[in-house]
Amino acid sequence: MTQSLLAGALDHLMRYQLTGCAHSAHVAAHLLDQIADLPDVDGDTRCLCGRMSEALEAGQGRGRHV
Repeated sequence: MTQSLLAGALDHLMRYQLTGCAHSAHVAAHLLDQIADLPDVDGDTRCLCGRMSEALEAGQGRGRHV
């Protein structure tokens, strides 16, 4: 399950970076939050997913560079 969530998050992140699509950024952030909430995810991955989710949500109004 973690791998499919990660694959989905990376897919939407790539779409956001290529197109600037705010919906893709929102979906990627949501999936990253789900990954961070999984009990079997290590602390470093949890932290990285949380930081990336926050950057995506904050960066939507400033353009597509994250």
